[in-house]
Amino acid sequence: MAMMSQRLISVLSSMVAVERMFWKLRELIDGDSSISSDVRETLHAMLDAKLLSAKDKIMSDARAAIDATPDLPQAVRDRAFRSLDFATKMFMTSEPRRTEDTLSRVGICSANPRMH
Repeated sequence: MAMMSQRLISVLSSMVAVERMFWKLRELIDGDSSISSDVRETLHAMLDAKLLSAKDKIMSDARAAIDATPDLPQAVRDRAFRSLDFATKMFMTSEPRRTEDTLSRVGICSANPRMH
C-alpha cells in the first residue's frame, strides 16, 4: 500500500508540475502587450491542448506502471486504479487551474519549496 501511495504522490506531483509550467507560460503570454488578442487566444488554445496531452501521457504511464507490476495484489491494483481515476477526473479538464488552488483542494503540499 505504501508503494502505491508513493506512486500516486509521484503522479500527482507530476501533474502539478505540468500545470504550473503551463500556467507560467499563460502568464508570460498574458503579460506581453505586444501579443494581439487573437494571437493570445490561439496560443492559449494551443497550450490547453498540449496540457491535456501531457496530463493524458502522465496518466497513461501511471496505469502502465501499475499493469507492469505483476506481483501486485488485486485489491491494491484496484485501489491504485481507483485513485488514478479520481486524479484523472480532478486534473483532466480543458481549463488550466492555478497550481495553488489545485494543491489546496486536494491537500497536497510539495516538499520542494519552489512548488509553493
